[in-house]
Amino acid sequence: MSSPSPITAFYTPTILPPHPQQSLTIFPCSSTTPVPWVVYIHGGAWRDPQQTKDMGIPILQQSLPATWGGATLDYRLSPAVQHPAHLDDVLAALKSLVSEHGQFISHILIIGHSAGACIALQVLATLIAERKAGGTSTHLCDRIKIVVGVEGIYDLVELGNEYPPYKGFISDAFGEDEELWDEASPSSIQWRELLADDFRLNAKIVLVQSAGDQLLSMNQTNAMQSILDNAGWNPEVKVINGGSHDATVESKALFDILRDLYKYLDDL
Repeated sequence: MSSPSPITAFYTPTILPPHPQQSLTIFPCSSTTPVPWVVYIHGGAWRDPQQTKDMGIPILQQSLPATWGGATLDYRLSPAVQHPAHLDDVLAALKSLVSEHGQFISHILIIGHSAGACIALQVLATLIAERKAGGTSTHLCDRIKIVVGVEGIYDLVELGNEYPPYKGFISDAFGEDEELWDEASPSSIQWRELLADDFRLNAKIVLVQSAGDQLLSMNQTNAMQSILDNAGWNPEVKVINGGSHDATVESKALFDILRDLYKYLDDL
């Protein structure tokens, strides 16, 4: 059975007409029953127009099981918008995906690269918090079983301290106040509170870092691992030979990790 052709659609816009970056490319599943879907969130320091949803196409075309579905999405960029606009857009895209294709989605694996990894963990925390508060995110939150952060940014203040030139793009995306950087960082999320009771939904967090990353040291990944460990989440950390920062998302080493995670989803 051949896979359906990918389609590009606008998700629920926050402005009318929809912004060109408020779109996603969908790789529909060929199954008539619910199957896992993989969703990719690109990086690019919240501002690089060369980093788009197209960055996720190799992952979806080369690693995705034949009957599964997938999507890769764009979101508005800084400095035209600031946090939480990026997060709001990704949440809107995911909710639109489940609204339009939910009958075919059993579980969701989210992959976020660099700034996209930051957004991915913000998404997970936001959806669990909304669900705990009795919000409308249950149908989406129930499906997210794995979040993979690749070459991720998790602590904005420490990123700026380690790499002072990066403070420019952090300010573009989060403003000048470093207290706001801290509040927005996944490292500051109250992960233990989100783990309490049954609202965690057994979501697995996997942090992937390439030993060849020339733009980020292991400090971001190591710190996030420690925070999640202390909160009881027991994340998996994979250090790979994935090449440079941007090359990792097309590396065999990452694809091998993803295929192992696909097997995990199949067993749920």
